[in-house]
Amino acid sequence: MVATLSSLDLSPWSVAKVYRVMDWNSGNTPEVDVSVRESIDPASSLWAWLAFDLWFHRTRRNLSLAQTAQIVRVARGTVSNWEAGRLRPSDAYMATLDQAWDTGGHFQRLLYYARSGHDPNWFAQYIQYESAAKVLKIYHGKTIPVPVQTPEYAKALLLSGGQARHSDREVEARRKRQEILTRRDPPYIWILLDQDVLERPVGTLEIMEAQLAYLLQVAELPHVSVRCILRAAGAHPGLDGAFQILDLGGRQISYAGAQLAGRLIEAGDEVATLAIHFDQLGALALSRDDSRELIEKVRESYL
Repeated sequence: MVATLSSLDLSPWSVAKVYRVMDWNSGNTPEVDVSVRESIDPASSLWAWLAFDLWFHRTRRNLSLAQTAQIVRVARGTVSNWEAGRLRPSDAYMATLDQAWDTGGHFQRLLYYARSGHDPNWFAQYIQYESAAKVLKIYHGKTIPVPVQTPEYAKALLLSGGQARHSDREVEARRKRQEILTRRDPPYIWILLDQDVLERPVGTLEIMEAQLAYLLQVAELPHVSVRCILRAAGAHPGLDGAFQILDLGGRQISYAGAQLAGRLIEAGDEVATLAIHFDQLGALALSRDDSRELIEKVRESYL
C-alpha cells in the first residue's frame, strides 16, 4: 500500500540541578524570575559553557534579563533562551556584550569554538533548525532520507541496525519530522540521491515498492525536487557520506552523517564547502523528469 502525505555553586564547572535565579528590575529591587532556568552543565559542551557564562557574567554584574536585553537590543526572552541553551546567539550580539562588559572578546571566542566543535547534544539543536529552515538540501548515497521515508521503510532500516527496542518510538519521531512537507509554509526541499539508494532493498519487496511510489508522490509537490545520480557518473563528492544543508534565512548550517553519530556544522567555511559539493552533485544528477522515470522503472522491478 502506498503511504499518504498526511544554594548556587558559582564555579564555572558546576551548577545546581534546580534553582531560581534572583533577578533585578531596573530599580535594582530583587525579584524572583518567574521561569526556572534549565540545568546547564558547562562541562558538557562548548554551547553549554557559552550559555552558562552568559548567565554567570550577567548575575555577577547584578543585571536583570531585561537590562541585558536592552544592551544587545533584543527581547528579554531571547536572553533567557540563550542562558538556557534553547537559542544560539549571533556574532553581533556577542560582540556587543564583549564590548559592554569589557570581557576581551570572551563571548566571541566561545561562540567561534562552539560552532567549530562537536556538540554531543547536536541532534536536539538540529531538529530546531530543520523545523525553521526555509530551504533544505539533502544528499544521500545509501538510503532514503528521513523526510521522505515511509513508516515501513524506516522501521525496516532501524531493525537492520539492531534498534528493535525503540524502533516504534523512533519511527513516530521521524513521522513528526516529516510534517514539514505539508505544513502551511513548507521549506523548499532539494533531494539528490544515488542510484544505489533506489536499488538497495530495505525490508521486503513490498516495502521498497511502496517507498518508491511514495517518493514519486512527494516529488510531485511544488516545493520538492528529487533528482538521481546514476552509478555511471562515477566518483563524486558525495562518496564521503550523506550531508544536508539548511538555509535559515540569511544563515546556513549543515549536517554530515557518520557512524554512531553525525555532526552539526555551523562554521561558515565548512558549510560553504558542503554547499559547493551539493552544487557539484547537482551538476551530475539527472533532470527531474528523467529521475522520475528512473524511480518508476526501479519501483516496477519490485512488483
